[in-house]
Amino acid sequence: MFNKKYPYVIAEVGSNHLGREILCKQSIIQAKEAGADCVKFQLFNEDNLVNKKLKIYKHVKDKKLKFQYQRFKKVKISIDQVKRFSKFSKKIGIDFVVTPFDHRYVNKIKNYVTFFKVASGDIDNHLILEEIAKTKKNVVISTGMSNLEEIKKAVSFFPKNKVSLLHCISSYPADFSNANLININYLQKKFNLRVGYSDHVPGVDVAANSVLFGAKIIEKHFMPKKTSLAGDYKLSIDKNDLKKMIIKIKHNFDMIGIVRTSHYKCENYFKKTLRRSIYFSKDLKKSHKITYDDLALLRPLDKNGLQPKNYKKIIGRRLKKNAKKHQLIKINSIK
Repeated sequence: MFNKKYPYVIAEVGSNHLGREILCKQSIIQAKEAGADCVKFQLFNEDNLVNKKLKIYKHVKDKKLKFQYQRFKKVKISIDQVKRFSKFSKKIGIDFVVTPFDHRYVNKIKNYVTFFKVASGDIDNHLILEEIAKTKKNVVISTGMSNLEEIKKAVSFFPKNKVSLLHCISSYPADFSNANLININYLQKKFNLRVGYSDHVPGVDVAANSVLFGAKIIEKHFMPKKTSLAGDYKLSIDKNDLKKMIIKIKHNFDMIGIVRTSHYKCENYFKKTLRRSIYFSKDLKKSHKITYDDLALLRPLDKNGLQPKNYKKIIGRRLKKNAKKHQLIKINSIK
């Protein structure tokens, strides 16, 4: 699943479908067409998620709603829908994932998800973590708002080969100056796990550039049609931008390459033409004692000659026979 050439891309629909089944299916189809590896939804019951008096976030532009409870009730999907969307996703060839916001949902949907995703707000929700661990399925955990001890504790619920982490900034939207992409590399070194990035910065550049810091999984909020009625619209992208992001991700990944232990194959031609060999700088007679002034360091590199680093092997030695200007110096022509 994650062991593919390029980073694994999750199109995070969340609740951007506004509770409409037609938008759910459009999201799945468009995510597949854009080249995403996975489409992700959220599963919740407003009665087990928020206090009824918790006010709506300022970035949610639906003026009819005053409380989060109202919004979640409006945009939720059911377990039956999860099952249908899972089958539909499998049919068209894209992975299907759910973030369960209630531990009681985990066992009910375990057979319908490729893996589980844990939201940043639930990294310390041990009820959810324990239930997911029981399923033996892979889990991806976002780390927004957390500290190292909380991450370490969350990871401890799972075998290492089953858990991945996502660096995440839980600000909606997040400013690019707060992306802190260097933390991706830090988490990888600290926990020796597969680490990715869940992006809340508007646009596609930060998500695509996270690859350069080692991101192996990239999650980006996605909707089939941009609308301010969706809570995440400022940080979400549509099909066209998702496609552009995936192209940039692949380009950036290809740029990373491998560390230099020798010259790269693509340098073969230019290594021969840009490196130099040692030649005579003038006509010289037999038995002439070679000095620095007699040497010319010229391109190209000739495998039958001597490289500039070997010039000291020549100084002070004598010619076995006459030499011409710009003649390649061979070790067997001197004594």
